[in-house]
Amino acid sequence: MSSIASLHVVQTSDLPAIISAAGSGRTWEAVHRFGAELDEEYGWSGYVMLNVLESLDTLNILLESPGLHEASAALNKDHGYTTLITSDAKAYLDRLDPAAHEPGDLLDGSIELELDDEEARYAMEETLSLLRDAIARLSDDEVLLLRIG
Repeated sequence: MSSIASLHVVQTSDLPAIISAAGSGRTWEAVHRFGAELDEEYGWSGYVMLNVLESLDTLNILLESPGLHEASAALNKDHGYTTLITSDAKAYLDRLDPAAHEPGDLLDGSIELELDDEEARYAMEETLSLLRDAIARLSDDEVLLLRIG
């Protein structure tokens, strides 16, 4: 089983149109219509991203905007795992520094990844760098829509 992670930047004003599509089977179409996919490619499995996000949560690095939790839950009905991150997550940029973590701290999550030590280090570093860079570039009127599926 494989999974991919995709990241889109959406204007906050367009988020209601995407959320209104939830449950209709047309959510992803709305994301593509209103969002812009990040230029950076994420070459690791979506399961790497999922393990990192779950591990960050346990370290109290809560990237998902609490005010958008219900919206994320609605989108999850169509798309496995979706989280919405606002510019408020910039408060965690220092804690997303790859040098501050060891792969075992972030990748030993709910899904067995079967990465060797070198792969695990690269996966963790690239995942944190991508998240950190994407969050740092968010303006106050943008949301990072992160989907794993």
